[in-house]
Amino acid sequence: MENGVVLENRHLLVHNGRFQRIFEGVIPDSLTQNYPVLDAESRYLMPALFDMHAHLNSGGLIPPDDTTRLMALEQFARYGVGTIFTLGGMGFNQEVTAGLIQQQQKKELVSPMIFAAGDFLTSPGGYPIPFLSQMLGISAGELDLNEQGVIEVTDTTDLDAIMTAKRELGLHGVKVMVESRLGGATPESRISNAKVEQIAQIASEVDLPVFAHVTNQADFEAAIDMGADVIAHNVSADSLTNVANHINTMIEDSVYVTPTLLMSYRVHFLQTAEMLDDPFYLQYSSERTNRSMKNWPIRQMIARNMGGSAEAKKQQVNHNISQLHQAGVPIMMGTDAGNATMFPGYSAHKELEFMADAGMSPAEVLRAATIVPARFLKMEKTMGTISEGKIASLIMLDKNPLEDVSNTQTLSRVMLEGYWIE
Repeated sequence: MENGVVLENRHLLVHNGRFQRIFEGVIPDSLTQNYPVLDAESRYLMPALFDMHAHLNSGGLIPPDDTTRLMALEQFARYGVGTIFTLGGMGFNQEVTAGLIQQQQKKELVSPMIFAAGDFLTSPGGYPIPFLSQMLGISAGELDLNEQGVIEVTDTTDLDAIMTAKRELGLHGVKVMVESRLGGATPESRISNAKVEQIAQIASEVDLPVFAHVTNQADFEAAIDMGADVIAHNVSADSLTNVANHINTMIEDSVYVTPTLLMSYRVHFLQTAEMLDDPFYLQYSSERTNRSMKNWPIRQMIARNMGGSAEAKKQQVNHNISQLHQAGVPIMMGTDAGNATMFPGYSAHKELEFMADAGMSPAEVLRAATIVPARFLKMEKTMGTISEGKIASLIMLDKNPLEDVSNTQTLSRVMLEGYWIE
């Protein structure tokens, strides 16, 4: 992964969930007698993927519940996503998330490794409160924000207690809504810059990275100025201009970005439901999700509410991410999976295609989905590459992804933490 080359004719010995040995030549009889041997001749092995901006829902038009969470986790795994970072729940709070993390660690779920930010922070009336009100068909005042995984931040909010609770639950970050015009929220209902800076300072003291949810340039600049560690979306509402100073700050301070480029085509996907004609999508997708995507009137209604041209939006977001990439800002693959048309696992492979379309080489794209997230998580010694001593999570492909990143969709088998997903 580091050099973007194929290492041919290697044997991998997996023991106790780790790559114990990587070697060439004849396999000793002592190994063939004690280990099952899988022939991977003419296939390609690479680390399992990381999706660093995920949610636990179906990606279809199904209301979230406890069954869709488990469905999403298994679907991530079957599509070869070995690690996810969830940025807030969809209809559930961080206590539920912490329980899922514990179940995964005990191998009680078919699931990738889970990292999570838990409940996300917004201002009174800020996004996603108007969105949740619309989605659930109740007034904002009737919402149980604790149940929905939303924390309203005011001048009197005890931020130290919030961070302590996240640490005690075993969570790994903080998501902050730095949004001034999204989903029905008003500019006045955005967390102030001073409060964002305070959140970032307190979070850094307990080693919790701050993921800033932004979609426009002003909020993008504010998030960087106030100390965010990750820009959790590529700017999609504006074309970035005159941002050289902020890009330099991102490089100097190692501020990462998860572009979520696929989101630019949500309207198109809703209008066409073209994934229902994709054999790769149908290979592991939920039939319940598929049925929901056949609901033409609901799809069109959502698409009309979103508005805009998918192709124009794609050109804009590609322009924005190209500036960051060419300057050397660290990029991690993230999909916003769980939102409508962002299907767990499947969307990761499609996001790789969009990243390549934006100008990243196949090797750069694959690093953004493997070793770069491992470095961000400070786990590069145990994850992110196929190397001796690291966790044995990999995908087996029929074609070389260094020639074309869409070849990750020639998925043959998936191993997570030393076990084949059957």
